[in-house]
This record gives sequence, C-alpha cells and structure tokens, in this order.
Amino acid sequence: MQSRILKTVLLALIVISLVTAGCSKKVENTVAEVKKIPVSVETIQKGNIEKYIFLGGLLSPQEEIALASKNPSLKVIAVPVKVGDRVTAQTPLVYFDSRELDIQLDQAQLNYERNKQLFEAGAVSKYQLEQLEAALENLMLQKEYMSVLSPINGVVASVAATEGQLAGAAPLVTVVNIDTLKLEVQVGEANISKLQSGAEMLVSVPAASGDLYTGTITSVAPQIDARTKAYPVTLEIINESMAIRGGMYGEVQLAVDKREDIIAIPQYAVLDYEQKKVVYIVENEKAVMREVALGLTIGNEAEITSGLSVGESLIVEGQYGVKDGSPVSVTARGEK
Repeated sequence: MQSRILKTVLLALIVISLVTAGCSKKVENTVAEVKKIPVSVETIQKGNIEKYIFLGGLLSPQEEIALASKNPSLKVIAVPVKVGDRVTAQTPLVYFDSRELDIQLDQAQLNYERNKQLFEAGAVSKYQLEQLEAALENLMLQKEYMSVLSPINGVVASVAATEGQLAGAAPLVTVVNIDTLKLEVQVGEANISKLQSGAEMLVSVPAASGDLYTGTITSVAPQIDARTKAYPVTLEIINESMAIRGGMYGEVQLAVDKREDIIAIPQYAVLDYEQKKVVYIVENEKAVMREVALGLTIGNEAEITSGLSVGESLIVEGQYGVKDGSPVSVTARGEK
C-alpha cells in the first residue's frame, strides 16, 4: 500500500516538473519574440544654415556693335565673314565696289601733283592748290568707307549683308564681345543693402551644363526702378571657357538670412504629434520622444532652438514606425 502511494507521489512530481519546464520554455519563447524596430540615427552636432533667394536674368555681351555703311548707295561685293567667326579689331567684315572711286582718286592725285608743281613755279595760287588738296583728302576719306571694319575683338553675331545688294541704312554685320558677359538682376529693397560693388557671387547657367561661374558686382543702382519696383544690380562674368553666350539665362543665389553655431537637423526627422513638433532620439536601445521648438527652416534643414542637445542620437530613418519607449535596433545612417 505504501509502495503504491509512493509511486503515485513520484508520478505527480514528474508531471509537475514537465509542466513547469514547458511554461518556462514558453516564457523564454515569448521574450525572444519581442522584436526591435530597425532605425537609422545621426549624432546631433552644431553647424550653420543659410537662407537664399534666387535672382535671375538674361546674360548680355559686354560689347555689342551693329555696323552699317556710311554710304547707303554703295554696292556690296564681298562678305568675308560668317556668323560665329572670331575677329579682331580692324578685321574687314564687308567690302564695297570702289572701282569708280579709285578712278576719281587717281585723277585727283595726279591733278594735285601737277598743280603743286605749278604752284611752286608761281603759276597757281595757294588757294587753288588748297582746294585741290581738300578734294583729294575727301576722296581718300571716301576710300576708307569702301569696307566695314570691326572696331573690337569679338565674335560675329549676325550677318545681313549679301553680295550684290546696296548697303542701305540698316546694320550689315553685328559683332559682340563675349569674353565678358553682363547679368542684370532685380533686388528688392529688403535685400539691396546686402550687396555692394566689387562683391563676388556664384552664377549658375543651366544652358551651359549648370556650371557655376564667378560674377563680380559692377554696379548697384542708387534708385529703385519704377517699372520693376526693385533695384537693378549688374554683374560681370569672365567667360574663360567660352561656353556661355548672350541671351542665356543666368541665376545667382543671395543669402538673406544666416544662423551660425546652432543645432540643425533634417526637417523630415521632425513629426507632428498632438499639435506639437516632436522628434525621436535613442536612449538605452529605446526610442524616446522629445518635443522641440523650431527656428529657421530652409529646404531639408531645420534649426532647433530647444529640446535637443549636442551628442544625442537622432532617429532620421524609421521614425514613423516607433513610439515613445519602443525597443529599437540602431544603425548609423547609410549603413545596412
């Protein structure tokens, strides 16, 4: 009888042990099933942010000269240049028919020489010789009009002249100097005091692959433009690469506000929560909600005036999937 009772007690103890072991394993499995939310963080540091406005306009050549004939009745016999040709000062651009003038000039030259000899012999008065000399000089001046010469170094921008036409009064050739270009922008009264002659600004030209060029302010208008309600400001850009042309659009960035030595974080790290601005940082492998106050916000950057400290780990990826106290698995931003 006692032996049977003992067996029963032993059996009961074994059953209890098995049940207890099963429960412990279940608890362990439950703990193991608690998942940490993956997030990426940035270490909060101090820095600077600037606010810019964009000002644009069309680039224009430093010099642009439209050339016409001084005598509209002349006939064009040759145009030795074409659009895009580089020319130097005194390069011929258009030739006119001078055959009739050349005959007159030869006759006038011969007549002057003969009368000069007669004057020396006392057969012709000084007045008569001076009249012949004046006529000769007038024909020589007309000879200079038998071609159109470039007054500057530059590039031929347009050619309207064709062989056989009369010169007329309209421009025949236009030459531009694009070694240096001008850009005029309009600046509002709130920002005009930030600019002064001689200052440099970066100029972006989208048509020239978006390359940046250095522009130097050459003039700041002392009076507002009644039409635009802004102050015209002119910059000069040295076109060393010759990649930019007159008529292209140029744009400058003007810094209108700046914050230095501040905490600035990505604006997308800031969330709206119950009419508050909050972020999440990581403490002891948990997400901790922080209410923050914002200052200047520019693009993807936001100034934090309160709520965060330098050195804390700010959640910048995964912040939408956590709550205050959520366990997290941390990786530095950019890591996998």
